[in-house]
Amino acid sequence: YWSDLAFTDGSHSAAEVASGLADFTSFGGELLALRRKEPGDDLVSGIVQAADAEGGIPESQLVRLVCGMVVGGHDSTMTMLGNVLLYLLGERRDAWPRLTAVGAAGLAADRLLHFVPLGEDPGSLRRCVADTELGGVRIPTGAIVVADIVAANRDPEVFPPAEREDLFSELPAPTLAFGGGPHYCMGAWLARLELRTALNRLATRLP
Repeated sequence: YWSDLAFTDGSHSAAEVASGLADFTSFGGELLALRRKEPGDDLVSGIVQAADAEGGIPESQLVRLVCGMVVGGHDSTMTMLGNVLLYLLGERRDAWPRLTAVGAAGLAADRLLHFVPLGEDPGSLRRCVADTELGGVRIPTGAIVVADIVAANRDPEVFPPAEREDLFSELPAPTLAFGGGPHYCMGAWLARLELRTALNRLATRLP
């Protein structure tokens, strides 16, 4: 429900979206409070303990982080699984039997996360705040730059096109599917685990 509101397609009214997201924010705050009081062996408990030990992290930022992980851990991986299955069953049926091995499913999951687009978003738009030169290209102040992860993951100088069809070998360089640096996706490990497990179990149950 909250994922639908967070990524609304216009079918919900503005008031409904605002009310639903306010409830979602309350849920995030209540979950943080509960894990402070009753910590467990889970990710939110770990985040709370690390944040409290570090200090200086606003509660509102923690709430946004937890809510973002709830939505991203459900909606993004659900969409990716659908896209991956469409690709495998439509173009790579030969790879399906090999996914019954957990190790092979893990390698394939990494490869598929790397080159199968999550959606139709062409990339993140950023405004250049100062004259910059990147890769020999001058970017003037005020210019809009598109950071397209899908295109970057197909850079032939880093990811040879000849290896693109090989689903069962390690990538020659880290994928940019989860970003990088301080903005690296915190849920990357969860997305990999979910996709690997789903592919492995589906291939095993539906040979």
